[in-house]
Amino acid sequence: AIVGAFYSWATSLYSYNREAWMTDIQILQNHDYQYDNLQIGAHTMSRDQIRDRTDAAITKLNNYILVTTLIIALAAEMLVEGNIDKDCADFVLNVYML
Repeated sequence: AIVGAFYSWATSLYSYNREAWMTDIQILQNHDYQYDNLQIGAHTMSRDQIRDRTDAAITKLNNYILVTTLIIALAAEMLVEGNIDKDCADFVLNVYML
């Protein structure tokens, strides 16, 4: 009877420890899964931020190119089609040529 009681106690203790161990394993797996998802999310946010900053820089450069093109076109048109009086002051001619 003592051996049977000891065996019953040992199996219940083993069963309890096994259930606790399985619960711990599930919790650790969930923790690792959440950590991996957090890392993936952080990398995704970093990529999105880099993409946004790159797009903003490219848009800014495109705007600079557009404005510069318009200014150069206006200056070329003034140089080619503009008329300056022959008796104008030298500084006016110099500014015009610049």
